[in-house]
Amino acid sequence: MTYNKKLTILSSLVGVLAIVYIGTLVFDPEQMNTRDAAFAWLDAKSVPQVSGIEISNSNDKINLAKKDGIWFVENDGWEYPAKDARVSDLISLLSKKDAYPVRGRESASFERLGLTEDKASKLVIRGENTVFLNMFVGNEAVTGQVYLRKNGLNEVRGGSDSLNSYIAGSKISWYNLRLFPEAEKLTVNLVQSINVALPPLIVTFARVEGGWTVNGENVDTVRVESYVRGILDAEGEDFAATPVPTDSIEGKIVLQLGDGTDRIISVSALSDANKRNATISSSDYVYTLSQWTLDRLFKSVDDFK
Repeated sequence: MTYNKKLTILSSLVGVLAIVYIGTLVFDPEQMNTRDAAFAWLDAKSVPQVSGIEISNSNDKINLAKKDGIWFVENDGWEYPAKDARVSDLISLLSKKDAYPVRGRESASFERLGLTEDKASKLVIRGENTVFLNMFVGNEAVTGQVYLRKNGLNEVRGGSDSLNSYIAGSKISWYNLRLFPEAEKLTVNLVQSINVALPPLIVTFARVEGGWTVNGENVDTVRVESYVRGILDAEGEDFAATPVPTDSIEGKIVLQLGDGTDRIISVSALSDANKRNATISSSDYVYTLSQWTLDRLFKSVDDFK
């Protein structure tokens, strides 16, 4: 057998083996399932147009609406500020391709997987006059994934249980309960003095060159600035539906800023639940404050020595 003939036979054999190997990759069920697993529930092109989100679970129904670029939680005719970052994270999770392997294509499995209309949690993503996504979230699998399917389709996919942290929460988990929203951009350096009054507690903080004084005494600057930062970052426990009557106000914190404006926190009398409601001079919302938050807001002089 000549050298050229041997080379031709060997080349043909290599070509056949290559075709067989490629065929196993293309048609191997496990490889095919891996390719099918790469999936996004929401078309990335629709993300800028999303203006409404509806979440229904066994405990709550949550309606989120975007107005003038700001997200709100709608509740009993009121619009409460929502956590923009949380909303953005949910939309990003749904629009990013990730591993969502197909787990079934038969409607007979819906009951067992918790994907029937009456058992599943529901998620609807809307734009103006259109629905971008309508899906069901079912039971959690042994692997830690949850079962998911689009409304109207039989195809069931498995996905990370991180989606459940958004679907299973209550309205409160979506509220932005900061007393001073990020948009106000208040910083410690802007605060020049603070008057705190919740009788018998009366404390005055004043910024002086190189530090702070409390009721005229020099104190630990680091502790005071940590306290100021705590006020600016403070959050309510929930929103209260009723306003705080003027005659029920028992305490106030007045922040005087370097631009000549004030921010005032007014708190009501202590309720039977050991909580107080609070209003902010720059906001129309009423917040419920826990005792833990109250203890952080109303401190005595001794806390800073």
